[in-house]
Amino acid sequence: MPGLNRASPVPYYHQLKAILLEQIKALEGSGQRVPLPTERELQETYQVSRSVVRQAIQELVNEGYVVREQGRGTFAVPRRLRHNPQPDKARSQGLSGYLKVHGMLSSTRLLSRRVGPVEPHAAAALELAPGAPVLRFERLRLADDVPIGLQVVTVPAELVDSVTLADDDLLYGESSMDYLKDKLGIDVGTSSRTIAATLLDEGHAAVLQGRPGEPALRVCRTVRSVAGRPVEHFDAVYRGDLFEYSLEFEHA
Repeated sequence: MPGLNRASPVPYYHQLKAILLEQIKALEGSGQRVPLPTERELQETYQVSRSVVRQAIQELVNEGYVVREQGRGTFAVPRRLRHNPQPDKARSQGLSGYLKVHGMLSSTRLLSRRVGPVEPHAAAALELAPGAPVLRFERLRLADDVPIGLQVVTVPAELVDSVTLADDDLLYGESSMDYLKDKLGIDVGTSSRTIAATLLDEGHAAVLQGRPGEPALRVCRTVRSVAGRPVEHFDAVYRGDLFEYSLEFEHA
C-alpha cells in the first residue's frame, strides 16, 4: 500500500486524496459501491491528522467520487450512472441497459398512485384545463437497491379510463415510456426534455437517502403521440453524486 511522501512539498491532504482516488478508479467497471475506511482508520494507516483526512474526503465528495450516507458511512462511487435518452444513437443503452452492462441490478418501485386534479405545472405541459383529472404516480429508480431518482408521472385520466392498469403495468418495460405503447396502446411520436441543476429538498432527500441541499438533477419530459397530443408529463429528481445525463450530437 503506498504511503505519504513526507519529504514532498505536496500537502498531505492532496497526497492522501491521490492515493484514495487511485484505489477508487481501480474499482471502475465493478459497479460496486465500496465503503471507505473510517476517519480514524485513515489517520492510523497514513499517520495524519483528522483535518487532513477530512479535507481529502471532502474534495472527493465535491468531485463526485465519494458519497456520504447518514447513519451508514462514506462510500466510494467509482462511476456515475449514465443515462442516454436517444434511442437512435448506436451507443445509447438507456439507464436500464447501462446498469445491466456494468453488472448492476436495475429496479423500480411504485411508491404511490392516484387519480385526482392535475397540478398546475403538469396542466401546462399536458395542455389541460386547471383541475382536469389525471392519473399521477411516483416511481423510485434504484441501482443495486440504492435509490438514485424519484420520478413523478402524470397522464390525462381519459387515456386510462377504459384500461385496467395493475401497479406492475406502471413499471413495465426497459424504458420508462414502454407502458404508454404496450399497456395504453398509445403510439408515441416525440418527447421533449429539460434538464436543470437543483438541490435536494427535505422530501427528496428522505426518499433518496441523501441530505437536504446536496446537488441533484431535475429532468422534465413531455411525451406526445404521433398525432401531436401530449400524453405524459414526467418530472424526476436524481441524485447528482450518482447520476449523469449523456447526449450525442452529429455535426457531419
